[in-house]
Amino acid sequence: MQQEALKIQLAEQNVELIRAIYVGPDGITRGKAFRPGSLDEILESGLGLTQAQASVTVFDHLPPESKFQPVGEVRIRPDLETFQVLPYLPGHARMLSDIETIDGQPWELCPRNLLKSFLSKLADQGMVIRAAFENEFTIFINVNGEWQPLDQLNCFSSAAMDLASPYILPIISALEKQGVIVEKYYPEAGHGQHEIPVRHQPGLQAADQQVVFRETVRGTAQANDFRVSFMPKASPESAGNGCHIHFSLWDSSCEQNLFYDADGKYGLSQTARHFMAGILKHLPALMAFTAPTTNSYSRFVERCWSSCYVCWGPDNREATVRAASGFRGHESATVNLEFKPSDPTCNPYLALASLVCAGLDGIKNAFDPGEPILTDPALFSTEERESRGLTRYPIDLATALTALEQNDVLRTGLGARRVTDYVTMKRSEIEMIDSLGKDAEQQAYLFRF
Repeated sequence: MQQEALKIQLAEQNVELIRAIYVGPDGITRGKAFRPGSLDEILESGLGLTQAQASVTVFDHLPPESKFQPVGEVRIRPDLETFQVLPYLPGHARMLSDIETIDGQPWELCPRNLLKSFLSKLADQGMVIRAAFENEFTIFINVNGEWQPLDQLNCFSSAAMDLASPYILPIISALEKQGVIVEKYYPEAGHGQHEIPVRHQPGLQAADQQVVFRETVRGTAQANDFRVSFMPKASPESAGNGCHIHFSLWDSSCEQNLFYDADGKYGLSQTARHFMAGILKHLPALMAFTAPTTNSYSRFVERCWSSCYVCWGPDNREATVRAASGFRGHESATVNLEFKPSDPTCNPYLALASLVCAGLDGIKNAFDPGEPILTDPALFSTEERESRGLTRYPIDLATALTALEQNDVLRTGLGARRVTDYVTMKRSEIEMIDSLGKDAEQQAYLFRF
């Protein structure tokens, strides 16, 4: 019945192409489009895809060391529940997709199915994760044939809001037409940098919403003759684009926030503390997924609001994990944790799955996160940081990948073959960037994300 209703909608809205999209391990949104007349066939059988496509880098290079070469087939299987007409591109619609084997089983390298498996593990313990990806992005306009940041105004500047309004309002409109609830908007500290936080959603919908967000911001920009970039550090002299992940665990009915305890310090429950401690323990390996490009590590410098020391703190925006205070009168619903070392180039399914994997290990072993840090860690002397056990983040992607290889919890939880192939793909990406010289990162990341 749902398919028949969809066919009527396709005809009424003059849809000519339906995109079946997925996000590869490299973080790039990819897919194939089909005509509405093929809807029944595609929903039943999916679209053909070589296995090798899940191992390519952002340069579309397939590492020869990858296990998945151009022999073997999988299927792009659209999820009917995610159908949306694209408000910024007449005649086009979109469905998010899983990658399955040819006999309809979840494929081992499908990031969306990986997240589903971890959500099932939470469900087995009577828990649901609610999350939101908080994106910063840079607006570029064409000035005499050259793409330049929209402005160089101040963080939260009213003048920057005025200047950006013709660009921001079409984005917000397109998001809300697709059911994405925009909660706030403000200019950020970087040149041409802006942020649009959206409403949190249950696990899979939160990651799906992140895909829709990136697609919509980019597509709306192109439809209105400007460009956006989610590149973590688009300009060396400017603040970088982060994608902080807010999250909390709830009971299976989504009525009780399991991270909140009215009697707990900073309103945090023991569950929240254990989950956070798991994330801090596994942080270097986690960052291979949450900060997955060579450019990501340019953000992590002292006193730049991005965090660079492993720690947590209440409303501390220079901590790895910020214990976000609740809003007065709604504390039980709004207390949450914010994970800072993440950026918009991450695959949201891999990022959220890896956070859940680490957090569940923290709960299982009752890890303790240690004492909170109540100031910017950069203000401590080197000796003070050492005495508190504060370590720096990985210096680059290669270091994070090595940490991932050596992390038994993540290798086992995410799957050893998945981790091996991911590391192979990312190391090939690093080699390509190193071989191309100083402009390679701009070429690789500026307008690809």
